[in-house]
Amino acid sequence: MKQLRVYAVSLFLIIASSSVLAQTKSYKVVVNPSNPLTSISYENVSRIFLKKTTKFPNGLSASPVDLPGSSPIREHFSEDVFGKSASAVNAYWQQLIFSGRDIPPPQKNENGVLDFVRSNEDAIGYVSATANTSGLKVVLVTKF
Repeated sequence: MKQLRVYAVSLFLIIASSSVLAQTKSYKVVVNPSNPLTSISYENVSRIFLKKTTKFPNGLSASPVDLPGSSPIREHFSEDVFGKSASAVNAYWQQLIFSGRDIPPPQKNENGVLDFVRSNEDAIGYVSATANTSGLKVVLVTKF
């Protein structure tokens, strides 16, 4: 029984540390402060940014905004969230555009992302870990 408790505590610490490590990345995920969301899974972030869903897990509408394709932060975000390079994600969007099925999220520089999220209640974006996110809510991105 004691060994089971040790395993349970160990598992909890591994999960907790992976969540903390996710937030010590080179980027932060931000939403409008009116959004009650405090955390979101990588899976949900991926689905929102690939426009496979138009809603946050809490049911509110979600409008993603991307950094430009040339941004090193976008490259880190793409690798971390999608498990693909930014160029592979761009290829995904090119297929959808060509087939007339969808268009990618708007691309803005970091200040543009911050302004977009501040002025849109349903917005979600990501910026560098060092960006001034005052007036926004930084959400924890978790594995689950």
